[in-house]
Amino acid sequence: MCIKLYQDQFTSRFDKIELALPGRLMAGQRTLDPFIMVRIHAGQHFMNNQKNHLLKCRICQRELTVLATHIIRSHKITTAEYKSRFPGSKMTTDEFRGKLSTTAKSRFKKNPHLRIQVASRTFDFIKNERLRILLSRDYKTAKMCLRNTLWKPAIILYASLIEAILIENTGKGSFATALEGALKDGVVSETEFHQIHIVRDSRNFVHLHKELSVEGKGVINDYWAKTLSDICESLINRLRNAKKL
Repeated sequence: MCIKLYQDQFTSRFDKIELALPGRLMAGQRTLDPFIMVRIHAGQHFMNNQKNHLLKCRICQRELTVLATHIIRSHKITTAEYKSRFPGSKMTTDEFRGKLSTTAKSRFKKNPHLRIQVASRTFDFIKNERLRILLSRDYKTAKMCLRNTLWKPAIILYASLIEAILIENTGKGSFATALEGALKDGVVSETEFHQIHIVRDSRNFVHLHKELSVEGKGVINDYWAKTLSDICESLINRLRNAKKL
């Protein structure tokens, strides 16, 4: 028996199941079709625990694996505004993040050399070879910090990566002017601009007295670590794709 699952690409819900049952020879009859297809429409979820793998938008009640894009596009508010209105809300399910991580790990296990190839290509849009080496080093460390819930070093490293990428891309001499130039050139969105601006000074929190004097500005937490990670990944993909055009 063959079972096929059809999954919605946006919500990760299973919309239907197809059971393929082999046809049989009947005495005095012709051979039936190779497969008898039986479709069962499963509604919103395939299994009872599928609901546990979705996040419910607290504005419209829609259930998704990732809320950030939905909130920005459908409700015209930033993720920061959503988090402010609904404290403790998650933007992405832990299962979804784990699935992405597991997929990448399985590919690296099949091809041990792939990790080296990927690392060398991640910043191929940066012309400065020495800077590429430093970016690759800190990028790897930032991802490791994020996986291990080390929010402060993750925030500092991702902010530093974004700063270096924007300065190199715009040719500006400071993070502030590079950020303004990136917004003007469309390299970052207005939402990303405001998010980066909020945590721009978090790089200085490597000095503990600096962090103590402003009480961390409320940015040393998992939300900002994951937000900067998402912005950094989007920025890298955007600039790499632009290089290919």
